[in-house]
Amino acid sequence: MTTSPTIGQEFHKVRDTWATADSDHQWKLAVWLVQYADVDIIDKFLETERTAIGIFKEIFFRFDTPYQEDHTAYEAALWKEYLEWFEPLPREAYDVYHALKKDGLLKTDYHPDRSLPPTVQSIWKELRRLMECIRGLEDTGCCVYFPPLRTDQPDAGGWYTDVLKKGLPEGIRLVTIDVVTNPRITIPKVFTEQVKILQPSLQMVAAINHEMDKDGGNSDTISTDARFRKQIRKVLDCTTQPGTPALDQEVAALLSLSKKMGGEVHEVAGIMIAAQAYFMARENDKSAGYANKAIRLSRQLMDKGDPAGYPTWKSCIMIHAAILAGKKKRKQAIALYEALALEAVNKGDAFMIMEGYRLCGHLHYELGQLNIAFENLLLAITGGSYLEREVRRQSTFLHAAAMAVHLCEKIRGPEDLRVLEGNLQELLGDDWDTLLQAEGMDKATVRRKSTLFEFN
Repeated sequence: MTTSPTIGQEFHKVRDTWATADSDHQWKLAVWLVQYADVDIIDKFLETERTAIGIFKEIFFRFDTPYQEDHTAYEAALWKEYLEWFEPLPREAYDVYHALKKDGLLKTDYHPDRSLPPTVQSIWKELRRLMECIRGLEDTGCCVYFPPLRTDQPDAGGWYTDVLKKGLPEGIRLVTIDVVTNPRITIPKVFTEQVKILQPSLQMVAAINHEMDKDGGNSDTISTDARFRKQIRKVLDCTTQPGTPALDQEVAALLSLSKKMGGEVHEVAGIMIAAQAYFMARENDKSAGYANKAIRLSRQLMDKGDPAGYPTWKSCIMIHAAILAGKKKRKQAIALYEALALEAVNKGDAFMIMEGYRLCGHLHYELGQLNIAFENLLLAITGGSYLEREVRRQSTFLHAAAMAVHLCEKIRGPEDLRVLEGNLQELLGDDWDTLLQAEGMDKATVRRKSTLFEFN
């Protein structure tokens, strides 16, 4: 009998893979080359090693600055992030440097040399100097973790290659994660000896399924709730087989279970999942039908003050509006996105305020209604201003900002543009202009091709 893998077992596989790599002192860059489903557990392993419960000798550091194709600008942003590590924090409990000092672990005070050029070579130099200031870590190495790139980011192989060419000092090594089905890090074979490729044989999908199955099963004595959760997975597994009877059959089973669970909340949840599944399978007519039904029923829940109504309602509004926009029924889609934004205002949902108005702005832009589009984008930016800065810097806020700047340049005067740019600097930081010129931002202002007789 085959034993299903557990998440714990997969974590230990990752740890064992690193232990083998750690014993090899030749490499300077380790690249985990894995399936997309395995990325999260490797990230969790590397995050664990940054804490006091990490078992490896090296000290792990992490940089979260998004990769930029402009290497000079990217390294300047990395240097800025490094300097920010040593800025005083409002809450002392979260100030790592203060904790080191308070616990007597610092032999001498450490202050980064801000006169150094903003390059990664300066970071390596300062990291070694920092380690030399901490008692007991004078001869300990650092492993610097760069999280995996998003699929819309450019290949970072050129930057890593340049770093390897310039050389890393003794005691500094790098680690990152790449997805085998869509690799974003291409490094010439000439650097093979300096690069360690880690490819553990992981079964994270099976491990997660096993975890979900712990309370489930096929017996009628098992709770309906557990069977419902298991059925959701079956439905989602079928979304890769559009046009086959399997998805219809599994959706029918899901809706039957949702009714057995009793109550409107469960029934609406089942209908919402059906809408999402058919949307993922690109069966848009069926998806729209279920989305409309879920929108109506969840609206009734909202009117009764049931907190479960809004999450379902907004999800199905997004699905149905996306289907309408895809069919170029823009005015109908705009009406839904406006309703979403207004309801989000009532609920204090800043992200959905931003998304609703951003998508309205984009559709008005496609219709050639530039002034209305600009006004909606300003509302989107206002909604996004209530989000944390890091969320703004890594979300669709950037698309709203890029389009707003584009339209401001076309239809407003220089004074309005200066005001907008000043607001974006405050909301995104001094590098706001670089963020808006990043890879993919130009797509924010692209209109889809319309037909000759399109007036919607």
